[in-house]
Amino acid sequence: MSTKIFSSLTQVTADVHRRFVKTGINTVNIVAATARNNAVRNVQRNFTLRNNFTTKQIQFTKCAQNVKQLNQIKSETGITEKAAYMERQEQGGMHKNQNGNLVIPTTQARGGSNAKKVRRSYYYSNIKPLVVRGSTNFKSKKAAHVARAFVAAKIHGFIRMNNSIFKVTSFRKNGNNVSFKSTHILNLKYAGTYTPKNAWLEPASAYAAQMMQEIFNQQMDKIN
Repeated sequence: MSTKIFSSLTQVTADVHRRFVKTGINTVNIVAATARNNAVRNVQRNFTLRNNFTTKQIQFTKCAQNVKQLNQIKSETGITEKAAYMERQEQGGMHKNQNGNLVIPTTQARGGSNAKKVRRSYYYSNIKPLVVRGSTNFKSKKAAHVARAFVAAKIHGFIRMNNSIFKVTSFRKNGNNVSFKSTHILNLKYAGTYTPKNAWLEPASAYAAQMMQEIFNQQMDKIN
């Protein structure tokens, strides 16, 4: 261990400032990283995740090591714009589609489990061209509905009923008797949905902040 010898108060002040800045940089970086790790755990524990996309978007920015002033020391923890939907989870609030009603996939669109991703073939952009509109030249709505179902069954397409989209899986005709089966794929009923507040970032950051003084003291002891 070496001992520093200073020849003036100016040198002492400069060295103290240097140590405080260096310690401050290390401290905020550790706290931000800790907050990020806590946030990831909160999201994994409290939300249904179908892949690791959301947790990968939870990131922190490091304070640069070349910072010279205390008021320049800053490190932040948050989530990227790619997962901006998590802000609504953090704060709660309404979710609306500016271009019309929301497109909400059903459990069937996820292969029978809400823990799974929506099948690509059931994305609305892929379904929309296959929704059978049909002709209006029918004596009854029932006849028009059956006609659309018949065409949908032939092209492996879909029909729309009461602001919902169904995939026609089979169609049978026996004389005058007609029957078909369909599966509910998309719900188009709602103009918006309300998301209750389920904070995941604030508690993670608050917990990390409680450790700041201890981390600062530890880092101060390491600076020469």
